[in-house]
Amino acid sequence: MSSLPANRANTLKAAFRVCDVAPLVTSKDIERYYVNLSKVRKTEAIKKIKTRLDFLEPAEFCSLLFTGHRGCGKSTELRKIQQEWESQYKVIYIEADAELDILDAEYTDLYLVIIKKVADVLYTSELNFDTQLLNNFESWFKEITQETEQTVERSVSIGTQAEVGIKIPFISKLLGKIQAQIKGGDKERRTVRQNLQKDIGRLQADINLLLGDAFVKLKSKYPEYEKGFLIIFDNLDRVPPNVAKHLFCDYSFQLQSLHCTIIYTAPISIVYSENNLSNSFDTPNIVPMVNIYEFEQYKNELDYNDEGITAITSLIEQRVEVDAVFESRQLLVDLAKASGGHIRQLMQIASQAFLTAATRDRDQVTADDIIYAIKQEQFNFERSIPTKYYSALAAVYMNKDVSKDEIGRLMLFSLWVFEYNGKNRWNYVNPVVRQIHAFQEAVKSATSNP
Repeated sequence: MSSLPANRANTLKAAFRVCDVAPLVTSKDIERYYVNLSKVRKTEAIKKIKTRLDFLEPAEFCSLLFTGHRGCGKSTELRKIQQEWESQYKVIYIEADAELDILDAEYTDLYLVIIKKVADVLYTSELNFDTQLLNNFESWFKEITQETEQTVERSVSIGTQAEVGIKIPFISKLLGKIQAQIKGGDKERRTVRQNLQKDIGRLQADINLLLGDAFVKLKSKYPEYEKGFLIIFDNLDRVPPNVAKHLFCDYSFQLQSLHCTIIYTAPISIVYSENNLSNSFDTPNIVPMVNIYEFEQYKNELDYNDEGITAITSLIEQRVEVDAVFESRQLLVDLAKASGGHIRQLMQIASQAFLTAATRDRDQVTADDIIYAIKQEQFNFERSIPTKYYSALAAVYMNKDVSKDEIGRLMLFSLWVFEYNGKNRWNYVNPVVRQIHAFQEAVKSATSNP
């Protein structure tokens, strides 16, 4: 591992604060804490996305699917992609859960978010859409939604305009109001969507005309953005499996029809769909778990892979002075094993251990604190896993593969089961779930009655 950063956390309080489960966002944090895990994930997915962006010529566009378990580190990787490509693209980073109702999202919702964000960027850059194109778009929208200048103006407070320091253009106000209605009550949402669906071809065509105009205007003022807009649509992996199937399978063509380059995140459960996602999108770019195991098809309890364990422990070492905060370095290995190679789970258990040790008036984390923290994570799973699914989990544990059905997709989405790569693609039950008594009983039953 490369030299460690200076001034790492050396108290429990400081360690708790730096082992945050949130992704790395700022350039400073990425530079300080980022660890390249591609080698131990056994994947080239992240580098492949960068290569695909590099291969695009100006005015060429593509839509890429970026998937993996929630909390596996996708957002941090996307922030790094944002940093690396800001010199050639005008990058717009969108967090889906802040803009959409992720429990009930339609592709038209994504369209509205994207064009509003592009409009906002254009106006903050002191640029303007072509007047005729804009008038056509706004007129159609007013017609199908029954909105007027007056009804839209009443929905935007003066304080909001003052906040951004500029006069908000009408298109942003209009789209903002429509988005609020979609996120509002069921009746409003249904009405707006029905209106948009009346002439979806017109909506798509007008948005693409505006995107093309925005690209020309942006490039004329900022020649460095020769490849136009790069939209990173993060946190779409939080949509439930049924919504994911609707978006990425049923409406994959519509998601790829906008004239800009877009990276969509998606839940890993969607790649286990019988719809064969690669027929719709290019091969999905999957970020698997850090591979901490030595894979053996017919061995239930797998041995650990030293390279993977070292890599996952380095995430803590980048942030914390291990000898100052842990009673022994073995405890760091215990944390790595309990994580299953899942970054957020690693940070959750570590944070809980720091908090527990401090609550018990200790200066360092002990083995008891680690055990307690893992148990709390285990209890969380126990509360959420229905009894009827333990036999399916036992089957994954023994077969190293998840069923390609609704139950299998639920297990992946809920983080009961992880995906790993290497010479093989395989699944294994989350190590915290493996500690649950009901799971262990299901394994006993399955092995005694194969």
